[in-house]
Amino acid sequence: MDSGLLSRIGLRRSGPWEPPTILDRFLASPLATVARFLYSWIVGVRGWAASRAAKDKAELEEKEKPGQNIRVVCISDTHDRIVPDVPDGDLLIHAGDLTDHGTPADLQKQLDWLASLPHAHKVVVCGNHDSWFDKNARVAKGMAADEAGPTFADNMYYLEHSARTITFANGRSLKIYGAPDIPKCGPESFSFQYERDAHPWKDTVPKDVDILVTHPPLRHHLDLGLGCAGLLEECWRVRPPLHVFGHVHWGAGRQTVFWDETQRAYEVLVEPSTATTESLGTRLSYLGRLVAAATMATLLLPVWLFSPDVLAADGRGAKSILINAGQMYGNSGRLGDNAQVIDL
Repeated sequence: MDSGLLSRIGLRRSGPWEPPTILDRFLASPLATVARFLYSWIVGVRGWAASRAAKDKAELEEKEKPGQNIRVVCISDTHDRIVPDVPDGDLLIHAGDLTDHGTPADLQKQLDWLASLPHAHKVVVCGNHDSWFDKNARVAKGMAADEAGPTFADNMYYLEHSARTITFANGRSLKIYGAPDIPKCGPESFSFQYERDAHPWKDTVPKDVDILVTHPPLRHHLDLGLGCAGLLEECWRVRPPLHVFGHVHWGAGRQTVFWDETQRAYEVLVEPSTATTESLGTRLSYLGRLVAAATMATLLLPVWLFSPDVLAADGRGAKSILINAGQMYGNSGRLGDNAQVIDL
């Protein structure tokens, strides 16, 4: 059957920026399709239990020591739009693509809107559409290389391959590292692009970071398969407690990942190159790990329903919360996703 017809009736996706259908995934790799299903169940159960335990812990700490939690509000990919009813919090993060065209005037409008919000501290990284921030993209866009750029409010921190430690009113501090680099996906006027086989991430993120903010997602997590493999490996090294990103609109949401052999098995199985680099026996052994982990998650579900704190003991580096904070509803050109809020 014609692939165009299949796309029109919803059986195939129309392009790489649209979410793949079940048929798309099955035709690409039946084994990877099964792996995705198993992994979604595993992280769904474990992530729910871990989130519930973390929430219970935060509520208990708030009762014992009121005001010690830090509320982080995450948005991304606003593309010149003004998000209504942004939740209040202590820290607001914008993970890039503030604008469509990246001119200083357009950027200033977005930054002025962010400055008007009540959050005590704000962190911004640029996205591939925010051309002015990259000198090469600026020139390719037709702007003068030395054109004056937008200005930031005193409580707003622009991060470009840099870290900032913020001390909050309650005395707690968080170290945040931000970088805009993104796998090449468009014209030269897009900012901070790199070839996928020449990524810039290796050993760049501080090991003691509390929040990592990038514009692109890491590969195979809230990314439609468009994320960066190099960023994924850097996250394996650093294991940031919280990673905020955007870029892939249809990937909006959050996921708790666990840095263990189950996750590695999933990532190997869904990587297209695995089909040619790993034997069938090796791939089936990875699948066996996912089956075992899914079975264990199912068996432990009754325990986690009543004692979710069994996962709360995981120390720093055992798991990360990933947030794709995109605000656009897919590729519709309109806002539709909610800001993501998390208490740390």
